[in-house]
Amino acid sequence: MPVHNANLLIREARIKAGLTQEQLSEGICTPQALSRIETGTANVSHVTFQALMERAGVQYGRFPVFSSRDGFECFYGLKRVRLYLDAWQLESAYEELGKLEEKNWADNRLYYQEWLLLHCRLQFLSGCCSHQENYDTLLDALHITRPDIDLSDFHALLLSQNEIQLLTLIAQEALYLDMAMLCRQICAQLDTCLADSTFALIEKERMQADAAIVYVKYLIGVKDFDNAFELADAYRKKAAVNTYDAPLIELTFLAGLCCHYAEKTELADTHIKAAIYSAQAIESCYATRCRDYLEKETEYRITGSMKDFPTLPLTAFPAKVFTDSVHVTDGIREADTVNAYTLGHLIQDLRLEQNVSQSVLCHGLCSKSKLSKIENDSLQPDVALAAALLQRLGISGKIFPFWGNRKDAEFYDLHFKITHFQNIPKEKIANYCKKIEQLLDKDDILYRQEYLSSIAFQQDSPDERIHSLLEALKLTLPDFDIHQICNYRLTCEELSILNNIAHEYRCTKDSHLCSLYFLQILAYLEFTKPDILLQVNILPFTGFMYCHSLYILKLYNEASTLPTLFNMDIMKYFTNGYAYFLFCYSQALGECMCYKEAHIAAIQSYAINTLMNLHKNATLLKKYFKEDFSIELIY
Repeated sequence: MPVHNANLLIREARIKAGLTQEQLSEGICTPQALSRIETGTANVSHVTFQALMERAGVQYGRFPVFSSRDGFECFYGLKRVRLYLDAWQLESAYEELGKLEEKNWADNRLYYQEWLLLHCRLQFLSGCCSHQENYDTLLDALHITRPDIDLSDFHALLLSQNEIQLLTLIAQEALYLDMAMLCRQICAQLDTCLADSTFALIEKERMQADAAIVYVKYLIGVKDFDNAFELADAYRKKAAVNTYDAPLIELTFLAGLCCHYAEKTELADTHIKAAIYSAQAIESCYATRCRDYLEKETEYRITGSMKDFPTLPLTAFPAKVFTDSVHVTDGIREADTVNAYTLGHLIQDLRLEQNVSQSVLCHGLCSKSKLSKIENDSLQPDVALAAALLQRLGISGKIFPFWGNRKDAEFYDLHFKITHFQNIPKEKIANYCKKIEQLLDKDDILYRQEYLSSIAFQQDSPDERIHSLLEALKLTLPDFDIHQICNYRLTCEELSILNNIAHEYRCTKDSHLCSLYFLQILAYLEFTKPDILLQVNILPFTGFMYCHSLYILKLYNEASTLPTLFNMDIMKYFTNGYAYFLFCYSQALGECMCYKEAHIAAIQSYAINTLMNLHKNATLLKKYFKEDFSIELIY
């Protein structure tokens, strides 16, 4: 899969970073093994390759090649666990971790290290862990790659993401074990490590948010409430922009706690209630932990619906501890003894398991001949095609750390600016668009599709926007028929375009097509059953757009029954989207005179909007309920 051979990529990255083989390999593999990798006499597993490239300061690596199918399953399963933990779906996380243990972590110690890390995070989130046991296991896991690390002096080390996360959790457990000074030492060093790191910005800011949570807890412990609030509030605002739901809820609660201790009652109420109601809305046991803490450790007055809302019970999960008897290797294998499990093999296996023909899979993306060559490893797909093929097979290709070329990097940089930068002059957007037009050629249909679908919303009317979106869709699905949707396999971008087309129809003379499109999208997701990591990028948007459309069309009964049409649990994985869903859903329930249910949904929407700093939405919802239903939100 790589653009160059793995050995050349690693060697180039090491030399560019100015590292010796000893420095790059420390804790990952032996210098001798690295030497064999660089000379091409040994192959390297995906996770080991990623760790080496990460250590060298390379943000992305296009090398999704595994030692076996189990290697892929472990890589992908660990991503699922992280998703479940961020959504506080602890039972699902525990079950997934059990499956990875059955696969013996694909015989790779880096997977085993990450597995221990996530198990300890699960234990902590459950609220039922032994802090000493968690601390010991985290330290053992860290020693897998850093056997000689000094917790009081590691700031100069080149740390992987897993090592940074392990140190963050070690600092947190140290705080609970009355080792406050150790916690402070670790947090200070993590601050330096992350500031100087070359991780992608979104990855760096997530790790900084997690580390900030621990340090805020330390500051609260030493009663430095002003600095604790300043830190919590700063990272809370960043987390809201980046939609890091898990740290956002915790940072918001901690900010409220600081305000309570500083006797800033009104601000304390705002943050504490936003955190607890939001946690309750997504069925997180963090709501229980927060309410229990307030009742036992503070004099905070629990009022309104917060004292009556049911909260999830805390569940204890059997702990897993490090053991020397586990047999795992460093992910290095002889070049001529084991066939690598490539992306082409994965695509072929998934296609055959799902009984999808080559014609259906590659339709509009590439020729059957090209797909055959990809599947037999005689041709490597580019980044965009690789991701699209995986998505059509229900796998989130975006979780692979791809190594793209200069064009890939430049396109995504420009595309990000067009779609994410707010309040920038129109002439600057036009300049970005001009650069993209110059960058792309006729063969770049996938990038062009992304580009055209994003600029479609610069059109003035819904009809014009629908026309532009359909033109973008035709690039890969020229003869698409919405009535035959289950006969296709669709990428995330294609599904996103269909979501937006459906949403735009609500304001046209063909508004009946709005429900048709949304129902067909839901039918497709039910029929193809894509993996959870892919569903969370689609279903929450389908859900809140459909609910909004039905509300605008005054189809209140239909809107009120939406939770029966699809898996609402997945809606809660994207808290921001869930807030928009609840905004319309609560009002639809009110119009159907289901006032009790409407009140509960409205409070949850109000809380999440407050959590996300969308105060205008929260204020409007409160106003609508007062004016339309004479209901005062008891918050």
